[in-house]
Amino acid sequence: MTTGYDSIDGGESNATPSTAHRTSVIGALTAGGRSVVYQLTSFYLRTPLKLFRPARFDYLHYLRVVLTGEERKPLHEVEKQQKLKRFRILNPKYMYYLENSSLGILTKALNKYGWKVIPDRILPPLVVNSAAGVILYTTYLSTLTHFAKLRAEKSQLNKPWDIWRSGLLAGAAQALVSSPIDAIYTRSSTSELLSSAQKYDNLWLYGRDKLKEIGLIGCFGGYGITLFKESLGFAVYFTTFELIKGQLCQSLINTIKHYDQLKYTIRNTKLTDILLRRSPQPHEFEKAPMKSMSPQEEKWFQRTFTFGGGVTAAFLLQVVQFPFSKIQKVHLSRLEAFDIYNRTLFKNAEAAPVTTTPPSMKIRVRSPNSRRLHIYYNSYMDTFEHILFIHKNTNSLLKWLYKGFMRNTLAIIPGTTAGLLLLDYMRSSVEETLIQTPLT
Repeated sequence: MTTGYDSIDGGESNATPSTAHRTSVIGALTAGGRSVVYQLTSFYLRTPLKLFRPARFDYLHYLRVVLTGEERKPLHEVEKQQKLKRFRILNPKYMYYLENSSLGILTKALNKYGWKVIPDRILPPLVVNSAAGVILYTTYLSTLTHFAKLRAEKSQLNKPWDIWRSGLLAGAAQALVSSPIDAIYTRSSTSELLSSAQKYDNLWLYGRDKLKEIGLIGCFGGYGITLFKESLGFAVYFTTFELIKGQLCQSLINTIKHYDQLKYTIRNTKLTDILLRRSPQPHEFEKAPMKSMSPQEEKWFQRTFTFGGGVTAAFLLQVVQFPFSKIQKVHLSRLEAFDIYNRTLFKNAEAAPVTTTPPSMKIRVRSPNSRRLHIYYNSYMDTFEHILFIHKNTNSLLKWLYKGFMRNTLAIIPGTTAGLLLLDYMRSSVEETLIQTPLT
């Protein structure tokens, strides 16, 4: 990023970038850093294909499915591995996790497919992750700046209501962009990905054809749940982070400074001054200066609160979004069942249009023209009836909604926190650069 300056000889001058441009650059770099750090810190258990973590999409998911499906070791290789098992230094269980880690999967893919696998099968989901992050962070920074300008009073700390509104709008923007990708991700089963690996050389073509198959209505099926989950989640996410990093941190710093001032005043106040109700004069203070928090200590204090705020915000984000993710998965799975059923009816129907639905589905279908739209519109009631059925059978809906919460949260927090730290560092760096750069 360049800053404006005027040359002594009166040569060319570089203009200071606009606020909108700086916001886009910060959002793009933050999203990329968040995505990379998340993938490096995420761990995968024995069923990696069934895990769905809002990063938003695992960029090695496709490779894991393909490599797992194509690995068919001959019997003599299996026997050879069993003989060499006793000579291994590491436990086979640890070797399994090492081979199925991000680095292990990437290494196997490069050895098998060559460097072409990166632009064809790794780059597409990585671009989608970064694009979703760019939309999220850029919308948040832009709306927060806009709300701050509307206020008459100027303050270094943002108002909680402005932060909440900005997070709400940022989550809504990310939900709008991510809904088509959610539709592709949910409707791509393991068997379908394995069959598509023989038909498509890259994920770009697969995503294009899958979007055509799903259609515009199918892409935004279940958008209401996604909108509520993303908006509420990121409103809590950004509000928690900004309040801990800003208001709470500044209040504690001010308290420490006031305590130092009070201690210094008490040390230099004599008993006679208290009895005579006389304030001590400046020349009566001791020559030693008052020990207060240095700028460097204050900076590290703020960074500590930034890290703590990031961890807390990431945890609360999962508290809000994790149960909605389960409901969303159920909802999209049922929509996929409707799509499969409708395609089957379309292929088999020859005369009158069929207006029946599967016995397990309780949605009534209208005329053929509004058939699919009506199904998607009424599918929410069907999903919530299914959730109510689960509640009656398990007698603990909350336990079902938060099953696997800790495992998922431990995988999410490092990357999410790193994104917030990177965002705060880059934003403060840009502000310091603007302050130090003279305007011409």
